[in-house]
Amino acid sequence: MGRLFRAIRGFVGRFLSGVEERNPEILLENAVQDELENLKKLQVAAARTMAYEKMLANDAAAKQKLVAARERQAQELLARGRREAAIEVIQQKQEAQASLAELEGRLEEARRNSQEMERAFREQERRYNEVVRERAALMEEHQRARALRMANEARASISLSDSSRDLEKARQAIRQASYEAQAVGELSVSETERQITAAEVDIKRLEAERELEEMEVRMGLREPERLEPGSPEEREGEGRG
Repeated sequence: MGRLFRAIRGFVGRFLSGVEERNPEILLENAVQDELENLKKLQVAAARTMAYEKMLANDAAAKQKLVAARERQAQELLARGRREAAIEVIQQKQEAQASLAELEGRLEEARRNSQEMERAFREQERRYNEVVRERAALMEEHQRARALRMANEARASISLSDSSRDLEKARQAIRQASYEAQAVGELSVSETERQITAAEVDIKRLEAERELEEMEVRMGLREPERLEPGSPEEREGEGRG
């Protein structure tokens, strides 16, 4: 049973250690709680020593009053001639003085203990406050580190090269389509313009040839061409005749 209990305790200890390593917040909180527990214990101990000191101080004050009262009582008895009664009262005073001396010794020791416990309590209080402040600073640093790690993991999971390649492919496809559309437009416009230009050249050449023929006829360099019968020009001449 003992071996089983130790095995279970060891397993639980290793499990908790792993959890704490993965979650430093638990370690920080445990440190704060440990310091707080120590502070509470010292507070209780200091309160007890201070209460004991106060009790001894009250007892010592009561003994001092008793010693003073026995002193006055002995003097009164001695003044009235009651010597034996005065001796008895003086003996009571001496016993009270001895008890007072013992109380004063215990009271001095209690005061030293109270002072030491108070210093220990103040020191523990200071340590507890430092641990609380350090926990806050470490928690803030841990939060920043965790946020930075998550950001780095997010950036690492993003494939910028793939997106860059996709964007470049899309950009090339769009540019190629634009160039093709522009080229088609240029080709269609150029063909039309060539047809119009060719027709204009043919017309101008016919006009020039006709004018040249007329000039040659006027200069007697060639005979006027006879029009074919039934042509529109011949019928027009007959109508005028």
